[in-house]
Amino acid sequence: MDNKTRKTWISIVIASVIIIGLLAIGIVGGTAFFIYSHVNAKFIPQESAEQEFATARARFVNQQPLIELTADEPVLHRNTSGPRREIQSLHALVYDGRARKLTHLDVPGWLLKVMSAGGRIRIANLDVLDDDTSGRVTLEDLERHGPGLVLDIKRARGSQQVLLWTE
Repeated sequence: MDNKTRKTWISIVIASVIIIGLLAIGIVGGTAFFIYSHVNAKFIPQESAEQEFATARARFVNQQPLIELTADEPVLHRNTSGPRREIQSLHALVYDGRARKLTHLDVPGWLLKVMSAGGRIRIANLDVLDDDTSGRVTLEDLERHGPGLVLDIKRARGSQQVLLWTE
């Protein structure tokens, strides 16, 4: 290989490494920005968290959640005959009383479609629904349930609360 060809290949390799590096920086930066703009966590006293949950729950009075946690086992209220409606976003409001941390998460509908490999979704990694297909919540379940309450959990003395809903 002559000297001119060698310099050309070295230039190509250096340019490729720079391009790959810039793409990696862009992906990491884009991901960080996405998380920053869709996840809001703050440390607040339990009373303030209770007020935020009460305000959010007021929207869903007398509405049956898609997933109901009973003392025995979770019950999934599937609506198999309802029309499918596109989900604009999935919202989660989570409070950890020990850490006094309130987290609000918004997941856009398009990301739910991407995340739901095979149409299945794991909600907050609760491990309350079996891994078999009959016990898993699917994107179709959320779409047929329509906009509204998906899950409402309130542990003893408000130490842990989770509220999920779709729009």
